[in-house]
Amino acid sequence: MRGALLAVVAFALALAASCDSRAKASDPAAARAGKSKEFETCSASIDCAENLRCFDHACRRTARSPVGDYFAALGKQLEKAGDIEGAIDAYNRALGHYDSEKIALPPDVDCGYGAALAAGKAKKEHAELGARVLHRCMLAVPVGSRLREQALTDLATLSDAGLDPLALGKNGLADVYLTRAAAKPATDKLTVTVAANPPVTAKTYQLIPDKLAEPDMKNALVACWDAYNAATHKDTLAVSVGVKSAYIPSEYEDESGVFTTKLDPPVTMPAGPDANADACVRAAVEPALKGLALKDAFTTKLTITVK
Repeated sequence: MRGALLAVVAFALALAASCDSRAKASDPAAARAGKSKEFETCSASIDCAENLRCFDHACRRTARSPVGDYFAALGKQLEKAGDIEGAIDAYNRALGHYDSEKIALPPDVDCGYGAALAAGKAKKEHAELGARVLHRCMLAVPVGSRLREQALTDLATLSDAGLDPLALGKNGLADVYLTRAAAKPATDKLTVTVAANPPVTAKTYQLIPDKLAEPDMKNALVACWDAYNAATHKDTLAVSVGVKSAYIPSEYEDESGVFTTKLDPPVTMPAGPDANADACVRAAVEPALKGLALKDAFTTKLTITVK
């Protein structure tokens, strides 16, 4: 009997030794072991890993920069309003505040930043950085999360900018994302329109839009658009040109005067695609306008749009 009692005591002591005395129900680290990660589902904060809390059935971090979050919210608002450059600037300020406060950047802010960059894909540098940031967003959030699905949707908008989807298959970030040739609209679908400001009611003014609609002129203007699109990835080219039609009396009494057409000098602008497009359109339009038989005097600014 005594031997049996000793055996029971020995077993109890061995069992106690095998247990971790620190693993108590009140121990947060033990309670959170193997719990939901950031943006994974939860029903209460105890379901979330360390430093995360349950909000709206998703585990989220509480270490946030209020100022950084403000600028992220501003960026989202500006993007919805169509001010893409303003949105990108706001997100950059959000990232700056997180960095200066030494708080890890939350994935939701990074995902929003990538979306704004993708919306500004007309600039190649925005498109390339947007692809990188959105891929980083994908890697930071769980599969099936709303943020990951939105990141993929935003990445899909970069297909026509040359995004290589194979770059997204890596476990880490790629060196370059836009390695395919960027798509562009078919030139046969482009239209050329002319608008005068102030409007011109003179009868012979109609000769101008009619001339610019002729096949040879359209081809010349489409060539300007093609070069501009290749440089900027923008689908619309618009150039404004000041035009003056004036009557010049003859020096001789027995001869009638003539109407002359002049273009205003080009506006000085920095060298680049916009300046090149302005010069290209002027080179095509100026000789065509000077050859028209205008019989009215007017001064206006023509906006020639190819899109």
